[in-house]
Amino acid sequence: MIAAMSGPSAPPVAGFVESAFNPMVYQAVERCLTARPGDGSRTAMVLASTMGDAATLDLGSRLLVAGQVHNPLLFMQSTANAVLGQLSREFAITGPLLCLSTVADPAGELLAAAELLLEDGELDRVVLIGVELTGSERTTAAYRELRTGPPAADLAVAIVLDRGDPVPRPPSDIPPAPSGEYGTLRGLVELAARIQGTTP
Repeated sequence: MIAAMSGPSAPPVAGFVESAFNPMVYQAVERCLTARPGDGSRTAMVLASTMGDAATLDLGSRLLVAGQVHNPLLFMQSTANAVLGQLSREFAITGPLLCLSTVADPAGELLAAAELLLEDGELDRVVLIGVELTGSERTTAAYRELRTGPPAADLAVAIVLDRGDPVPRPPSDIPPAPSGEYGTLRGLVELAARIQGTTP
């Protein structure tokens, strides 16, 4: 297993503008796959996020309401799997690409998805990704309704799980209403830190 994290200072990625969401995902996954290359035809990727790329979605909505010219690039990159397509092209990944929306426990949802995917004899590894932005006025209201919270700073976490690796379990003390520095990504950050042998 290998893990990597990235934040809002991730370098830009061609085709993605305005938001840190996709560059952060790209950088975290790139770090993992560069450090541990593998057979892309036997690799899957699963991304989990509560709010997705809310920054791009909100910008596109504001421009539309203001009567400005529609920018198709904003619609494309606001879909969570857009950056997975970019990564799959660059790393020759032809396995399944999945996106999940989860509220309380992205780590648990991602690991459950990995277990299911690795039951397929045609797959050898799964890249698990959790990503969240600090949010906007709209997403803050949504988090309040969900009784959860965003991370203190934009954050993406990637973990590569290979066939034969013991499937780790997220920390068991994650509260039902995550809050604090890492928000809903707390369990995933702690899991990544355990894999890296560091302290979050």
